[in-house]
Amino acid sequence: MQALSLPLCRAVVRLDGQYGNGAIITDLAGLAYVMRGKDYGLLDGQEVQARLVQPPDQQMTHPETGTCRTLFDCPNLHLSPIGLHAQVIVATHPATETKAAIGTTHGEVVYELFYTALPPEAFTPADVVNLYLHRGAFECVLGDEDREQAPDRWCSHTAWGQEFWLILAQWIWNLRIELGHALHPTLMRTTEFASARTDESAEAAPDPVPQTPEPAPVMYGPPQWARQSYTKGFAGADFALQPDGTLLCPAGRPLYAQERRPERNGSLRVLYAARIGQCRSCLLPQQCQESATNIKGMCQN
Repeated sequence: MQALSLPLCRAVVRLDGQYGNGAIITDLAGLAYVMRGKDYGLLDGQEVQARLVQPPDQQMTHPETGTCRTLFDCPNLHLSPIGLHAQVIVATHPATETKAAIGTTHGEVVYELFYTALPPEAFTPADVVNLYLHRGAFECVLGDEDREQAPDRWCSHTAWGQEFWLILAQWIWNLRIELGHALHPTLMRTTEFASARTDESAEAAPDPVPQTPEPAPVMYGPPQWARQSYTKGFAGADFALQPDGTLLCPAGRPLYAQERRPERNGSLRVLYAARIGQCRSCLLPQQCQESATNIKGMCQN
């Protein structure tokens, strides 16, 4: 501190290791310190026992080990018979099957002691423990800020939102380069753009290949007769469709659906047939039949 011409009040001493009692605190008079204590006899004192039955001040989880500690703050605890006082933070966490290498175990709870002379109005118990565990209250925040995040992770899923965030990301990148150059004037990286394209003679376009138009998709609609008669007999439209799904021939005889054929274009062809007993007494067989075996009661839907 003397080499840097800084007062002692601006220094924080972190002592790594465990010390049997607070005797070392006498040598640190006038300094702000953070250290771990091993005088676990303090846990049996009435003042500490009364504090442990009260609600804790804070809880903290170590980001690497995942250990969850419960913190109890004893602001002015008597450490030695000579009247030495210090702020003591008691940290507890559940015991595991493996014996704890640091701290003392009472029942199913592990107890740890931390001594500090940092101003309590500026440093919470969690700040003190974090400073000792090399995860200071400021180190963790600054570490998160140093971790770069891609701006496009917050990008909108719309086309305009993506374009906006791409422009913003490029602007932020340029700003970071300019600010970095202001702090450390070095040769800046520049983006080299490709040279302009030269005009090339357009090649003769090949003759377009004629393409056959795709057939229009079949839309749903009312039933249509497959084709008209070519024997000058009854047309398909002369067979009336009934509400119950049957057809009524010009002679007033019913025809019933016998077969349904799905066509390649998506339509459905329905074949109707009459009963032979009713057709034998019909007076219009020549006009109804196109041949001796075909009856024209067909419709397409």
